Order: sequence, then C-alpha cells, then structure tokens
Amino acid sequence: MADSLPPTDKRRPEAPQDGRAFGGGARTGRFQRLLHPASAVFIGGSGLGPAIDYCRANGFSGRMMAVNPHRAEIAGLPCAKSIFDLDWDEAPDLAFIAVPKEAVVETVAALAGLGTAAAVCHSSGFSESAGGEERQAALVEAAGRMRVLGPNCPGLANFFDGAVFMMDHFGNHAPRRGVAVLSNGGAYLSDLGCADRSLPIGYLIGLGNQAMVSVADMLDTVLEDPRVTAVNIYFEGIFEVAALSRAAARAARLGKPVVAVPGGRSAAGARAAQSHTASLSGSAEVASALLRRFGWIEAHTASDAIETLKMLTLTPLPRGPKTGFVTSSGSYAVLGGDAAQRQGLALPPPSAQAAAKLRAVLPDYVGPANPLDISDAHGWPLPRLRPIYDAFLGDPYHIALQVMCYPPPGGWDSAAWDRTVEALAGAKGQRAAAFINTLPENLPRAARTRMSAAGIAPLQGLAEGMRAVARAARYGVARDTLEADAMPLPEPPGAPGRLYSVDECSAKSLLAGAGLTVPRGRLLCGENAAVSTGLTYPVALKAVVDGLTHKSEAGAVALGLADESALRAALTAMRRRLDCTGRAPRGFLVEEMVAGACGEVLVGIRRVAGVGLTLTVSVGGVAVELMDDAATLILPAPRQAFAEALGGLRLFPMIDGYRGRPAADVNAAVRAIAALADFAQARPALVELEINPLILTATGAVVADAVLVETAEE
Repeated sequence: MADSLPPTDKRRPEAPQDGRAFGGGARTGRFQRLLHPASAVFIGGSGLGPAIDYCRANGFSGRMMAVNPHRAEIAGLPCAKSIFDLDWDEAPDLAFIAVPKEAVVETVAALAGLGTAAAVCHSSGFSESAGGEERQAALVEAAGRMRVLGPNCPGLANFFDGAVFMMDHFGNHAPRRGVAVLSNGGAYLSDLGCADRSLPIGYLIGLGNQAMVSVADMLDTVLEDPRVTAVNIYFEGIFEVAALSRAAARAARLGKPVVAVPGGRSAAGARAAQSHTASLSGSAEVASALLRRFGWIEAHTASDAIETLKMLTLTPLPRGPKTGFVTSSGSYAVLGGDAAQRQGLALPPPSAQAAAKLRAVLPDYVGPANPLDISDAHGWPLPRLRPIYDAFLGDPYHIALQVMCYPPPGGWDSAAWDRTVEALAGAKGQRAAAFINTLPENLPRAARTRMSAAGIAPLQGLAEGMRAVARAARYGVARDTLEADAMPLPEPPGAPGRLYSVDECSAKSLLAGAGLTVPRGRLLCGENAAVSTGLTYPVALKAVVDGLTHKSEAGAVALGLADESALRAALTAMRRRLDCTGRAPRGFLVEEMVAGACGEVLVGIRRVAGVGLTLTVSVGGVAVELMDDAATLILPAPRQAFAEALGGLRLFPMIDGYRGRPAADVNAAVRAIAALADFAQARPALVELEINPLILTATGAVVADAVLVETAEE
C-alpha cells in the first residue's frame, strides 16, 4: 500500500515486560496480554478500516491508536507518524501489524524495543511462500521476548471481553461461557464464526505460520480461562508434539474436551497444506493415533465440529450411550434409529413399567417403543403431551433425544414443535438432551435459543447431529478413565543421519536377546559352506544381502524346503539369480519353518519426524490390504493398549478361532508386540522395525521375518 508504514525512524530503550494479567511469569503474562490487552495499536494503511470497525463493534474499551506516516486517521482512529510517536506512558499491550512484508521485521524490532508485550502479524510473505523462510527467521529474532502471533494469520478474537483484532468480520458473539477455536488458517475460523448454528464462541485464534506462538501455547493459555467449556483445533500440520501432549494432559485433568479437525489427510490435502502453511501434514494414521493418545475427539468437517461442540457445551455430558429417542414420524424413527445404531448409540426398549404408563397416555394406535413415534400427539396441548415424555423418560436413559424437523418460514405454525421441545425440557431431568433437526437449515434461531437455555443442544442435520451425540457419549464414558499422566510424550529426536539396514540374521539375534522367539536357524557363509544344518525340515532359505530388505521380489527367499536335496538345489538357484543381478550375498540364512501356524500378525514400528516412535499392527494374510485394517499407536504405550489395538481389528476373529479355526495364543501375540515396543524404545538409533510376519501358534508367537533400519554412527 502506498500509505503503509515505512521503516521506523527512531528507537527507545527496552521497557520491562513483567507479565501482568492472570499471574505467572513473563511468558504467561505476555500470552495473557495477547488475549486480554488493555491497549492496542493498529499499524498499516487504509485496509485496516474493517479491523478497527470490528474491534469497536465488539466493545473493546482499551486505548487504541493507529500508526501511519501519511494519514491523520483510519476509520476515525487517530494516527501517529511512527511507533515512537505514540504519546502513551506505557508501551501498548498489543500491536496489529498489516504492513508490506519488507517492512515487517523492522516494525517488529521497533515494537520489541518499545516494550510491547505481543503482536498479531497479519502480513504474509514468510515461510508459507517460496523464499520467505529467512524473512520469518529474521522476524523471530527481531521479536525477542515479544510474542508474535502469525505471521500470515487473520488475527484473534476474545469475544468474552470484547478484545477483537481480526482483519475482517468473523461473526458476532458475546457468550458468558463458550468454546475456544484455534486454527492455522482464517477460512475455518470464518466458517465457524459466521455460521448460523448457535455455537457459543469465546475465542477465535488464527495461528498462521506459528513462527513463535504454537497451537500448544494457545491451547495451554485458553485452558486457563474458566469460561472456556471446550476447545476446537483445526490443524494443517502438527508441531511441538511433546508440548502439545502436555497441554492435552492439562485438558484431561480439567475435564475440558478438545475436538480436533486434522487437515491434509489425503495426498491432495497434504499438498494444499504445504502450500498454505509450509508444513508437511503427517499421515492420517499417525494424526489419528496422536488424537486418540490425547483423549481428543476427531471430526472431519467444520459442520461436524460445530455440532459436536454444541453437544459438549450446551447440555450436560452424557455418561453413557443409552438413548431415549422421541420423534413424531415413522420415517424419522427408521432413519434416525439406523443412524443411531451406526454411531454406536443404544436404544433399549421401554421397561415394562414405562410401557404401561405410555399405553395410558399415547394415542390408541401407537405402541410403546424406542424410538418412540408420538404421531398425532405432536399437535396436542402441553398438558396432554408432557405425560408422554414423563413416562418415556422415566427409564434411566443417559441421553434424551428428539428428532424432528421444524417447518420452514412461511410453512406450518411451529407452535407444535415448540411444545414438544418444552415437554422434552420438562421431562429430561439433569441428563444430557439434544434436539436434532433433520435438515440443517430449518431450525429457527429463536427455537435454538430456547433449547440452549433449557439445557438442550440444538443440533442441525441428522447425520451430523447423530455423530455429535455419539461422540459426546463416547467422551463421557472415557473422560473419567483418561490417563493424563500417560499423555505427555518425550521430545522427539532430530533428523536421522545416514541410514543402514541391519541384516535379518543380526536383527533376529538382537530380537532373541530381547526375549522374542525366533526360528531355529543357521547362517551359511562362503562358497563351499556345508548345507548339512542339523535343523528339522522343512526349512526356509534366505539370502543375506546388504541393503536388500524385500527379498521375495529379488528371488532371495525359498520356503518349505523338505530335505537337504531341496535345500542344495534352492541354494544353487538362488546364487545364480543373485549373480545375474550383481548382488553379492554375505551368506544364506537357513531356518526351520514354523509349525502349527494359526495366523499372522504384522507389526511395524517407525520413527516419525517431529512425533517419535509409532507402532502399527494388523492381522496378516491376503485380505489385509483390501480391508485397510490396521491400528496405529504412539509409543510409549501400556500393554493394555496393544491388546485393545489387536482386538479392535476387523480381522481379529481370523486369529481367535473364527468358525472353528484353530485359535492363536493372543496373549503371546500381545506380549510379543509389547516386547517389540520395548526393544524399539531402548534403541535410540532405530528408525524402522518391521516384523512381517509374526507367526502365531496355539502356544506362542514367532518372529518369522524382520527388517531393521537404524542410524549409522558417524
């Protein structure tokens, strides 16, 4: 912009930064002053007008000025010529920076020298764009102890206190209690902030590139606010996993649910995330494993997140899945019942006592059931309608649920729908309650307001609403068992150095030393190595070749060799094949075939950059890839987690005696998986360990093949 701030022309000595609000040290104080500033300065050109107007409209009562060398005012706010021309006794708590990228670093340095506590950097052109990494590093250095949100961020809004510093309009909110929304980008914040969904929003915080202020920082800060009921985080890449895990533990201790929407799950999404925030998204499996480890609720769209947050915020937390479901339509009973069952909600029929009471108050042609179709009673006056709800909800359901659809404006009189909601509110007691409008757009705001005031979550859309109810129920069951002490993760190591593959023979020797069972075997070395092995036939033959991890494709494996003659023939043929490919084997591993196999399990452990060790387990066999059936955990993890991961696989019955098949020793499989996890955690150089397969018998588990990749010592 022509009228944007030029380089600053003078400096003042650095002012002390003592961390005023909400106690704590200077670091805590600067984050609190970021969210609760007593004064603010807007730095930039005429494009700041909407931000200033939005700040005023939300009732910011602190002192405000603008800085621009060419203008007397912006949106009625008086302008100083430079940062150091602000005629204030103290440095501003917060600066909102919207200047060209070339002027950002010097502007930040001037603010830091003045003693400003925090800044929001809306300006772009940093690590999210080509060639911007050095500029972002210079920004961080210039900021010193000042906390800078961004760069490349839309801003932040504290609607609780009217401290709103956003570049554009993100909705009007003034809740007494509500959710905090953290996001890499502004579009997600705009979707939630401007949605007509009656979600009480206390904070909207755009993190941008997270150069200095991360998701973990802001999560830790908003959790301090007793007005925050739940937190929603949209990720485009997960940073500072160890710090994030500590914040997750704090959320668990406080009983504040976190709903996470991880972006970049697909290949296309990952590419978009890279261009948007300059951060590679982790794999979908690892992201989901992290969220489970943190005890967070995973959602996949903004709409899903909104409805789930309403269910977690506007009604008591369900303590179980048993649901009493009322409707006024047979179609809604069928469709809603199907949706409830898909999401794992339980719909037990009315008890004999409740059924008797219902028969006395329902229309003659309607019977007691769950879902309960009240049919024409939908239009009855409240004194006749309420006894139906009292009778039905006399049973000990965890959730009182109503599924209907309000008429559109200009349609039927909605008074009948209002009466059913009033009956639900009167009969629900202290339990969780929700009204699901089958279509998102037809639920009037006035009706939503009345429901919220009565402790009923007004949910919009049958699919989204039912998922929200089920997620809240699962969280309600799990919350008391969340192990906050198990959530913190160690700091992950830096990037690995030169990698090398440990040969299978050596890898198995290491695993045997760690207590795992491997087949009896012998290593044949040299051209004239004797093949008389002393092993029990049949045997397997494998070439030991440096760097060759996938032996089958190279013809370096022969299985089921019945006798010494077959072994000699296979050995000769294998040598010839390898000679033709130019591969020089260091030897040949001969092993006894595992007898009595009841099934196979695949176990993979890898060190993920920025996260640490992950373990993936699946049931082996030809169907595993088609079924996409695997479970991923973050290490370290308790043994029970390995048992739950294995038992939760769709193909688990295949190793547990399905339809008369021999049952494997599942306990031995879990012990082996836990031993592999211990082995990996004890080896800092380990990069990847793949056991494919771990053969299960009726009495044990045997490591049949092992690939081990480690970092070489320099």
